[in-house]
Amino acid sequence: MTFLSLAVRAIVNLESLNTVESVGNLSRHRIAPVVLKTSEKSYSMRYVPVVSGETIAHAYQSYLVDLAQQSNLPLGRLTSRHEFIKYSEDAYLEGIKGPDGYEDSRRFEVDVMLYDVVADIGGFLYAGKKTPVRRTSRFQVGYMMPALDAVFSASLESQFHVRMALSLLEKGKAELGQIPYNVEVGSALYTFTFNLDVDGIAKPSTMAEESKREKELQEQRPARIRLALEALLLLLTGMGFGGKRSRFLPNTDIRAVGLTISDRTDFVISPGNSSNFVDNTIRRAQDMTRMLTTYGLQEKVKVIAMSREEDLSTLKPEGNVSFINATTAEEVIRICAETVVPT
Repeated sequence: MTFLSLAVRAIVNLESLNTVESVGNLSRHRIAPVVLKTSEKSYSMRYVPVVSGETIAHAYQSYLVDLAQQSNLPLGRLTSRHEFIKYSEDAYLEGIKGPDGYEDSRRFEVDVMLYDVVADIGGFLYAGKKTPVRRTSRFQVGYMMPALDAVFSASLESQFHVRMALSLLEKGKAELGQIPYNVEVGSALYTFTFNLDVDGIAKPSTMAEESKREKELQEQRPARIRLALEALLLLLTGMGFGGKRSRFLPNTDIRAVGLTISDRTDFVISPGNSSNFVDNTIRRAQDMTRMLTTYGLQEKVKVIAMSREEDLSTLKPEGNVSFINATTAEEVIRICAETVVPT
């Protein structure tokens, strides 16, 4: 079993990545409540700018599509257009034979996975009347939110703009020639967490009769794992998620990236809510592996990280926890790929 967990801390200034409904001529930024500890015995709630996990997940799956097209891995017709409906009902099966009862559901899942690599990594839910089939996404991602140690520096402000057509003004049509509008932009030290179940890629999850095409799926497993990590690299390098990037391209500075690789458990990295989250992660991993050892389980956790906030050179994990100090976010993913992609 191989499970990856990634946490990122990045300063993102002047972004409008995730807007919600417009109010008049104001395009509002998405906000959400977070709970903060304000003293030893009290907590408070504050609304802060956020970017939804759906936004990040769509960008990640779009990178999967772009890379799969270059790697000649299979993609469905709608998926290749970045439309991730993913075989939700009979109208979208694109020629795949629907399941004929529960015992046929594993065959259907494998057929969909072989037809579309994004449905393999990103999951799908076929809600057919006869036999619904669900494949849980192999990746998990949450909201990008302000890190709790810097939440009071997060802010939102509406920016005033004017759309102008001088030729219409000259013709006396002022109501059409000059239209003001406002866009909310946010700035914060953001963090988000991304998990990837590498072990589940190219493996059916439905507990039914085995499909005859599973060997064909296994032959593609190394390429599919490599694809998942390459898409994660592009997501991290470009931070290319969200909307309004054509005129509100964010000013982004990645401050820290941490990644864990666990062999037997779904060990999730400590969230990037503080600058010492890598140290916290190593301490947790050491405590977990020691406890499992007492039960005869030899779990190993590898931690790979880079930080421009924390001195990682002083971290010396012990036991079944290892640590690699990287210099860039890209190096973190490269070392990970060298570790987990089958040869």
